[in-house]
Amino acid sequence: MIKPFLEQAARDESVYLTDVRAAFQAEGTRPFHLHVTLYDRSVRVCPLRLPETAGEEEARFAAEYVYATVYNLLSALGGLRVDVYLDPSDRETVQLAESLEQVFQLALPKRARTGYGTCLNVNERVLSALSGGRERFAFGVHSLEEEPSVQPPGAAEGQPVFARLPARTAGRMVLGMDVGGTDVKLAVSVDGRLALCKEFDWLPSACTRAEEITGPLLLLARLLRAAGSLCRAGREGELDWAALDRRATLAEMERGAEAMERRVGDSLRGFDAIGLCFPDVVIQNRIVGGETPKTRGLRDNPELDYEAEFSKLTALTQGLAAYAAEGGPVLNINDGPMAAFTAAVEQAAAGGDLSRGFFAHSLGTDLGTGWVRADGSIPEMPLEVYNFIIDLGSWGQRRFPPEDVRSVCSVNTGLPGALQKYGGQSAVFRLAARQVPKTLQEGLDRGLFRREGDLLLVPTQPEDRRKECLEFFMERAAAGQPECEKIFRTVGEYLAVTWRETDFILQPDAKDRTLFGRFVKRPACFRLLCEGAARREPELRQYAAGSDLANTALMKQLDAHPDYTVAQFAQAVGAVYYACLGLDS
Repeated sequence: MIKPFLEQAARDESVYLTDVRAAFQAEGTRPFHLHVTLYDRSVRVCPLRLPETAGEEEARFAAEYVYATVYNLLSALGGLRVDVYLDPSDRETVQLAESLEQVFQLALPKRARTGYGTCLNVNERVLSALSGGRERFAFGVHSLEEEPSVQPPGAAEGQPVFARLPARTAGRMVLGMDVGGTDVKLAVSVDGRLALCKEFDWLPSACTRAEEITGPLLLLARLLRAAGSLCRAGREGELDWAALDRRATLAEMERGAEAMERRVGDSLRGFDAIGLCFPDVVIQNRIVGGETPKTRGLRDNPELDYEAEFSKLTALTQGLAAYAAEGGPVLNINDGPMAAFTAAVEQAAAGGDLSRGFFAHSLGTDLGTGWVRADGSIPEMPLEVYNFIIDLGSWGQRRFPPEDVRSVCSVNTGLPGALQKYGGQSAVFRLAARQVPKTLQEGLDRGLFRREGDLLLVPTQPEDRRKECLEFFMERAAAGQPECEKIFRTVGEYLAVTWRETDFILQPDAKDRTLFGRFVKRPACFRLLCEGAARREPELRQYAAGSDLANTALMKQLDAHPDYTVAQFAQAVGAVYYACLGLDS
């Protein structure tokens, strides 16, 4: 059973984890049942089956399959513990279960962990936030005879609030912030009117101190508070448009904020509410992940105590509260759930059926994932789907270091086959380098790619060329260039594998997927994504976050804006509505 997978991997082809699981579950004879105790002490059961293995290579492959499955479960769900129930007479599976503590580096301190162990760093920070440090994660190994029966999770209770949120913007000034890996997008609602949009390009992964990340975000809030106050006073003619321009520097924005604060005088007022999404694990409004590429510069700074420095990011909402009115809520979630939340609000405004909740992906620097239950609740879990391991093959592409665009290894963890290299802009760069040598050479000539020794990179310094590079291939795919069309169909195939894996791990009622971000800005590229996905999963339905999701007043205004698009700013507007959760009707 395993030999064909090994041959496929040796040919440098993808061996999807979901295909391996389907084969193992159908023909495997050795029980390896996983019980994951979640933060709320409910238990998720995954009754895996493993096949007999012939030789060391097959045993290693089966072990990698188990490690990847456990890693995906912990990356998405987190948990208090993982217990394995098996046949104690099967020494190979017993040794495999007992190896989990070492492979996931349970005994090591956070800074010493690599690979699979990084998901425990996130999990420990979440446990610390939820329990005040009283809980510690553990693995357990037990006989199959000791396996307890577990009740399936119950349906979520409560009434959806989505349709009621737009009305809460009336008479109020609300800020929405969509913090990404290459830019920050902001939207200001004044009395239910989309008064301002602002974009700011940045590169948080290059920041070596927390203040270099929090400082620009706080300055943006200050800038938009002053500008919003002028709009609220009916004095738009006094806005400093140079400071509000996307290309404005930090110094120009600070001068603009000071100038507008002087102009508005006593009419300066704080936001009634601030909503934001941040590209990291967020639990109870606090940034608690700390293992994403966005904080890589902090992690790699030898002069810092990373945990102490990262805690300054955890307190971001407290800093933003200085720009809110007294008692005004500052609500923060991950960018993935914000995408799902945004879709839910817009669908509710159109009278859509919310009975199954919403599930969305944002395709950008990485692949963000969001899940909102039918009752409007957002599960308190890491949901780091972009860290999922989906490919146990592509062995030739494993030899490149993670920072090389040709690599299938995560920049964050170093683990091969990580969705980070399959679901975001990195997938396009990797496939282009692998499949389109002529267009790649044109990209090199234009400076969109750069060789540094043996590495092939998309430059981020002195100028970040990633957006431009992505647009380069999107334009050619939209123009019908076959090699570039193939790139986006292949990314669509990866999204279909992601759909199957998220369905296994999370078991959401929502089966459709709504896609946000630059990838879906061009209808032709979105069509190619859907075509690629349909090759593997014909029943998967994907929807682009465009004008069809512009149903609330703010989103309709965005759709009609001459300079901005729904695909780009939808989550900033969604963050406005998310902030309204903290306001009275």
